[in-house]
Amino acid sequence: MRTSVLFSLRSTCPLFTVVVIPAAARHTHGKASATYSRTAKYSNYYDPCYLPANGESPLKSMNARFVIPGVLLLLLTAGVFPVAAAGSDSCPGCGMVWTDTCVPFERNNETAYNEELIAAFSPVAANKTPLADYSNRSLSEAFLSLHTLINERYAFTQWRSVDFDALYKTWAPAIADAEKKQDKAAYYRALRGYLVAIPDGHVEVLDTNGDFGAKYADIGGGYGLALTRLDSGKVIVSYVANGSAAETAGIRFGDEVTGWNGVEIHDAINATSSIWAVKKPSTTEGLLLQKTRLLTRAPVGASASVKITYGAIQHPRTMNLMAYDDGYDSLKKSSFFLGKEVNDIGAANRLTDIQPQVSTDTLTYRTLPGGYVYIAIYDEAYEVYEPFRAAMLDANTKNAPGVVIDFRYNSGGDDNLASCFAGWFVDKPVFYEYATMFDPGSRRFTPVSGAWTQPQPARYTGPVAVLVSPDTISSGEGLPMVFAKTGTGKVISWYGSNGAFGMNGPQAVLPLGMYVFFPDGASLGQDGVVQVDSNASLTGGIAPQIRVPLTEETVARAMAGEDVQLTYALAWLDEQQVPVATATTPKASPPVAVVVVTLGLLVVIAGKK
Repeated sequence: MRTSVLFSLRSTCPLFTVVVIPAAARHTHGKASATYSRTAKYSNYYDPCYLPANGESPLKSMNARFVIPGVLLLLLTAGVFPVAAAGSDSCPGCGMVWTDTCVPFERNNETAYNEELIAAFSPVAANKTPLADYSNRSLSEAFLSLHTLINERYAFTQWRSVDFDALYKTWAPAIADAEKKQDKAAYYRALRGYLVAIPDGHVEVLDTNGDFGAKYADIGGGYGLALTRLDSGKVIVSYVANGSAAETAGIRFGDEVTGWNGVEIHDAINATSSIWAVKKPSTTEGLLLQKTRLLTRAPVGASASVKITYGAIQHPRTMNLMAYDDGYDSLKKSSFFLGKEVNDIGAANRLTDIQPQVSTDTLTYRTLPGGYVYIAIYDEAYEVYEPFRAAMLDANTKNAPGVVIDFRYNSGGDDNLASCFAGWFVDKPVFYEYATMFDPGSRRFTPVSGAWTQPQPARYTGPVAVLVSPDTISSGEGLPMVFAKTGTGKVISWYGSNGAFGMNGPQAVLPLGMYVFFPDGASLGQDGVVQVDSNASLTGGIAPQIRVPLTEETVARAMAGEDVQLTYALAWLDEQQVPVATATTPKASPPVAVVVVTLGLLVVIAGKK
């Protein structure tokens, strides 16, 4: 999660930059849960996804627990460390320029790091507008106040061409109706609808009191099947539940779906709401992925007519199905883009129940058959650096012929660390970013800091494959960004990263215990242009340099349990070992990948600190 130097860090988990949270109470969810701000968990100081277990208001906690860690969070999102003096020529007007972002982590003294951040940014923090508290206003008044605030301070209104007036006219009536009926679920649904209409994975609401049953009411039912949109544009059935009405009706894997409820299938997908996507999409492809997953969800008892062309049958047939409570089964089965089955959207508590399904590790490290090294990084928290460093030193000691870095479920965190990770692979200094704050008066970005990625003395010089997904968000997009800039390694995946890279943080508290996050700063490249964040055409994030084909064959392999994206990454690493006359495309798992799949790559390796 990325937060502004004053009140934000880049991560997908909301982070309270001024709240100190006991380590035992922390939960991890990444940059906007990694989707809210660019700050992930920071040791014993705070957790962007923490929810008070005793019902205590986080806002009250701010008053009771305001300590160094709070201010720190605000600062970390800028990705900085005092290595260069303030006002450096390389960043006029900046408070600091961090010439080597690995320094604070190599020193392995988080307390000193925190203190230096506070000292460097306290003058800026003093001018930061505090969290707006609308919690005691009526639902409609609070919504209007939020609308006014975000319209004024959101950093990417022009960049993404957001029409806030139109959004307010669309959603204010729903808010008013919910208030009139005292319908908490309807209020929450309308608020999410308003925020989801802003195509930015960092614009989110943290519901400390739950969703009041709104999610289950909307998508608690499934039809016994999941769909996948292939590269060809064809939409196929990618999963059929055993014993379901869909299976009984004869629907099978690979059947083409051409219509849904009387609407052409692509139009039906486009019309599907994405408000229940956990890591909110910021790009067109991310949005299509989530809408395709959610098309087959509905209230329990709802009916749907599905137009399907069977494999050997040349004419389509229309089947009527009824949604039943399947425990969000179709959503679990359609999460294969993460490399494994994960109940993300259907999780009871998105802040605490998703990450453990992916891994309980601080970092996952394994040496694969063939000597390749696999490292999965889930967020950019201070505690991650030491196991990462140890893994890289081990890779060098063993002369590993290739490295796979898996960022597919990375929620973000400290930009300094993201920049530092990249320093273990680049062969020359790389400008990482200008961290800025958005000035509502001038409507321009004010530089706060600059940061550079420096080659590390023990850097790895072999081939590197990086895996990303739309769940790679905020600071998690930092290393892939540096690789894309420099041509280091290859990003190999089905989809690109999320495209939410701004300086994010909590901006307002609303009635019913809801906290709203949105970025009030941007990351700029050396040319002064916004980088990574998706634009008005929903183009952004880090696109794969080698895009794994989404075909009926590769989807079938994924549904059978193979990590197809990893297979392609290993095939590319194999190609780097010896000269080849022509590029090859793996139609079946290569030898190394077969062994990997057999042994189960994503086994928990590194224990949680």
